[in-house]
Parts: sequence; C-alpha cells; structure tokens
Amino acid sequence: MKKIFSKTAFTLIELIVSIALVSVVILGMFSVNVVLNNNNQDYGQRYLVRSETQMTLNHILNNASLAIGDGTSVGTPSELNYGVLILSANSFAIHQGGTANGYSNIINSATDIWLVYSLSSYNINYCTKSYNLSDSTGYRGANGSCSTASQFLGTAYSISNPSAPSFNSTSGFSITIQNCLNDSLATCSSTGTSTDPVNNPEVQLTGSVFPPQQSF
Repeated sequence: MKKIFSKTAFTLIELIVSIALVSVVILGMFSVNVVLNNNNQDYGQRYLVRSETQMTLNHILNNASLAIGDGTSVGTPSELNYGVLILSANSFAIHQGGTANGYSNIINSATDIWLVYSLSSYNINYCTKSYNLSDSTGYRGANGSCSTASQFLGTAYSISNPSAPSFNSTSGFSITIQNCLNDSLATCSSTGTSTDPVNNPEVQLTGSVFPPQQSF
C-alpha cells in the first residue's frame, strides 16, 4: 500500500508542475501577443500620420517649385520676387504661369494664377485665384475670391513660418508642418511632441525648395 501511495503522490506532483508550466507558457504567450499588438498599432498610427503629412508637404513643395516672379517688390505686402506671398501665419499664395503659356515661366499672363493654401480648423485647403498685376492693394489678386472650389489637402495642427524666397539669394521657400493623428485633442502639443504618443502620435516635417529665378 505504501508503494502504491508513493506512485500516486509522485503523479499528482508531476501533474501540478505541468499545469504550472503550461500556465506560465500561456501567460507569456498572451503577454507577448498584447505587446506585439500594441506595438503594431503604435507603428501603424505613426506611419499613417507621417505618410499623410509627407504627401501634404510634397504637394506644397511641388507647387512652390513652379513659382514664378519678376524680382521686384510691388505694394504692401509685396510679391516677394519668386511670386510667393505670405498672406498670414496660416495662409500663403504661390504665383504660377497660366494655361495660355502652357504653365510656363512667362510672367504676368492674363491666365496666370495664385495657388492659395490656408489652414483652418486643423484642415489645409487650397484653391486658385486669378492673378491681377494691376491690383492696387499689392496682393495682385491673391486676397481675392477663389476662382475654383476649395479642395481639402490634409490635416495639420500648425504650419510654421512659410517663408517667401528672396530673389538672387540662397534662401528658398520652406515650411514646417506639425500634425497629429487627431489634431483637436489636447495631447497634440505645440512643442511638436504629443503627450500621448501611443494613442495620438505626432510628427513634424520640414521641407524647402528653390524655384527658378525669373526676371523681366
């Protein structure tokens, strides 16, 4: 009887140890799965914000590279040389050649346009406005009404210091875009670092371009 009891006791201990080991393995697998899922979500959200912000930045820079100007300052504010006007902290306009010139660098055609970008309620929109050389305000039509429907480009928490390039200088057009997954949340910070980087990741991208120098 004693021998049979010993075998039974050993089997129960072995079973208990096995159950404990299986529990540890299952708990470990669950923990790893949670970590991987969180990391995947974090990476996916960061990638989404970065890729969308990069597309917005590329759109602006590609059009800024086509800016044309006459190298003079006219009125206040002036069309600063390359044909970029800073209308406000959240709005700027790019002078481009019109269809009559095949979008060439010939300046002051009647079909020239302004491509105007503006940030409002965390949305960047753009539209075209007619270029008007004789506009006495100095805006040359950039402060007029849109001649096409405004189009949504992308989201942003802020755009920083869009700069008008100077004629015959080494400075180009540059802009910084700060963007969060959800720009309206308080976790999106003006410092460029979200206080909740997992659930509301934030990116800050800067780009610059040098339009061709044009003059009469």
